[in-house]
Amino acid sequence: MTERESAADKAIREALASVERLERERTVATIDFDPEGELDAAADSVEVMAVDSDLPPSGDGASLSTPPAPAEPPRKQSADQVMIASLLKAKGEMQDVLAQTQKEAKDMFDRLTRVSADFDNFKKRVGREKDDAIKFGNEKAFKEIIPVVDNLRRALLAAPEGDSVFVEGVKLVSKQLEDALGRFGVVGFDSLGQPFDPARHEAVGSRPDDAFATNLVCEEYQRGYVLHDRLLRPALVIVSSGQTS
Repeated sequence: MTERESAADKAIREALASVERLERERTVATIDFDPEGELDAAADSVEVMAVDSDLPPSGDGASLSTPPAPAEPPRKQSADQVMIASLLKAKGEMQDVLAQTQKEAKDMFDRLTRVSADFDNFKKRVGREKDDAIKFGNEKAFKEIIPVVDNLRRALLAAPEGDSVFVEGVKLVSKQLEDALGRFGVVGFDSLGQPFDPARHEAVGSRPDDAFATNLVCEEYQRGYVLHDRLLRPALVIVSSGQTS
């Protein structure tokens, strides 16, 4: 329970207070309401009028005028009227309590809705972060392995033409390594003859080249790689500046 009184506790307390007040008012009304006392007062008034009628007439022979009736005392409310008034007052108080309770319930529902939406967003964010951790958790390791693939490719380019067994062995090792990387989402891409893309290429220079139009990659120094949909390493390229003549 909080320090602040809840709407339900307030409603119970006010209902009990209304019942106690109703009982007190009903008791007071029963004591004050005495119709027999009013009849006794009326009888005394009649006796006084009878005594006055025996007085001798006035000098002109006219009878004395009837004395004015005594002022009627203020009528008190009956017990039923007091009860009805108390019930109407209690009804109004209960309506106020009901309105306050409904407002608190609406506020609680709004807060619950916001908390539920925040929790759903949190679950989605955690799911994305988990997927990214699985997909890109080995990014640093892959960056260390890619230079090995580069050296195997260079070895194939520099291998003697007559030693076919050596060349075939290096090709096999290089292919196995690239296939293993591919199963983890590491894939190389070719850049030669492709338009220069700053998001995938890193230009180390430019030169005129008759075989390639302007802004095309005319030479690739280092192959580029991607990890799933993320660039793992850009390609080092030379960009053509157009034909020589």
